[in-house]
Amino acid sequence: MDDIIRWMITVEKMVAELYSEAAVVFSADQKFSSFLSLLAEEEQNHIKLLEGALLSLPEMSPRGACFYFDDEFRRKIEEPVVNAKRSLARRELSHTDMVDVVTEVEFSEWNELFIYTLDTTKSLDESFREAISDIDQHRQHVQEYVSSLPDGEAFLEKLRKLSPVWSRRILIVEENLAVARMLEALAMGDAEVLIASNGEEGLALIEKGHFDLVVSDVELPKMNGIEMYNKAVVVDPALEGRFVFFTSTENTDHQSYLRSINAIVLAKPSPVKSICRAIDEVLVASTSAQDKTIH
Repeated sequence: MDDIIRWMITVEKMVAELYSEAAVVFSADQKFSSFLSLLAEEEQNHIKLLEGALLSLPEMSPRGACFYFDDEFRRKIEEPVVNAKRSLARRELSHTDMVDVVTEVEFSEWNELFIYTLDTTKSLDESFREAISDIDQHRQHVQEYVSSLPDGEAFLEKLRKLSPVWSRRILIVEENLAVARMLEALAMGDAEVLIASNGEEGLALIEKGHFDLVVSDVELPKMNGIEMYNKAVVVDPALEGRFVFFTSTENTDHQSYLRSINAIVLAKPSPVKSICRAIDEVLVASTSAQDKTIH
């Protein structure tokens, strides 16, 4: 966790510097420059939170980790920032280019990683939802600025990562909101994503509409993941091969049952690459099955 936080502080500093430098480069456009300065200030606040978490880390007992962030994932996060800083230094970034960079950075997996990390280090026990609100407000500032542009709708399409009509739907059933949002960020490029915090909520959503994939923990409040699965496949038999259990369960009965149904099981923690691969494989299989049914 120490390594992850130090890396995140480095990236946050890069992003804050990019926004500050861009505010100077685009100073002739007062509205845009002020917007970039605001984002830079908010990034500095994020740095302070991470630095506080790092300082108190030896005194904490971190929650169980759920994700491994490998070099490939880290490069994916860093690349747009590094490239933008180089282009900005050469004065090769237009206003449109810079807005593209902002939306790519702020609506990547980054902010969910920020929330997940602080939650895992227990540094937000008293103000977790407030921190989530701060992140969402940070994104709202981006959305408000983008929507004010003459071609704002085109930018918002990129910002929200939405297709005109989603053809696939994913349900995430996870009690820990930080983990759920991280999973959502990893999956949202592929489909519409809904979140439920317990098995009862998950089953209720399944009863209301079709899902191409369900990513669920096993140890859930109100109704565990296995109970939800057994009821879900009665409601929609097609879900039988479309569950991915993302869990750290040590219940031997649960483990035995998951083996008996040949369930896809990812242990907590897992590399983000493995999670994305499992999501993609189930969605591809789901799409192929639908195509066969249609034809």
